[in-house]
Amino acid sequence: MIPVLKVISEQEAIFLRRPNRFLAVVRLANGQEVEAHVHDPGRLPQLLYPGARVVLKRANNPRRRTRWSLLAAKHANQWVFINSGYHRALTEKILRKPNLFPLAPLKEIIAEPQVENGRLDYLLLTEKGEKIFVEVKGCTMAQGKMALFPDAPTTRGSRHLKTLLSLKRQGFGALLWVLIFRPDTKYFAPAADIDPCFARIFEEALEGGVQLITMWFSYDRQWLKIRP
Repeated sequence: MIPVLKVISEQEAIFLRRPNRFLAVVRLANGQEVEAHVHDPGRLPQLLYPGARVVLKRANNPRRRTRWSLLAAKHANQWVFINSGYHRALTEKILRKPNLFPLAPLKEIIAEPQVENGRLDYLLLTEKGEKIFVEVKGCTMAQGKMALFPDAPTTRGSRHLKTLLSLKRQGFGALLWVLIFRPDTKYFAPAADIDPCFARIFEEALEGGVQLITMWFSYDRQWLKIRP
C-alpha cells in the first residue's frame, strides 16, 4: 500500500445515533456526548450503527456548529474512511503522480468544470490534446469481496452518468473514477438491489464508451494508502 494523503485522526469515539445525514452524536472516551459532522450523503448502514467505533478530527473553523468531523468507522478490524470532504485532495494527489494515475501524463487539471446540466469533478487535458471529463464517487459498502455503490438511491449519481455518456457521444473522453475505501474487497459492481436505475445507466455508460477506473484504499488513522 502506497501512502498518498496524510489525514491524522485525533480522537476515538463510540457512535450513538445520526439525527440527520450530516450529523452524528458520539461518545468520547471521557463519557461526554458530542456532535460530529458527517461528510458523506450515503446511509452507511454497515458502518454507522449504535456502538460502532469511529475516529474524529477537530474542526479548523471555530465558528462551525460541530467541533468535530467524523473521519472513519471500524469494520472487521479495519478503519473504513467515510469522509468525502477529502476526495478532492486525495484525487488531486493521485492526478499529479504519473506512477499512480493510468491516464498520465496530464497537461492541465481543471476542477469542477461547467457542463451541460451542472458540474463534474474534473476536466483533464492530456499531453496528446485529449479532453477527459471525470466524475469521482466514493464507495464504502460491500457484500463479501464485492464493493458496491451506491448504498442509497442516488438521482445525482445517475445524472452524472448520463452527463458522462452524453459527453462521450460528443467526442470527449469520459471517465467514472470510483474510490473504494473497503480494502477487504477485490471487485466492484453497481448496487442494483438498492438503485436499479443507477445500475442500468452504469451499464449503458460503459457500453457507450465511458471509462471506469477503480482504486482501493486503506486508512490507518494517519494515512490514506492506495493499493497499487
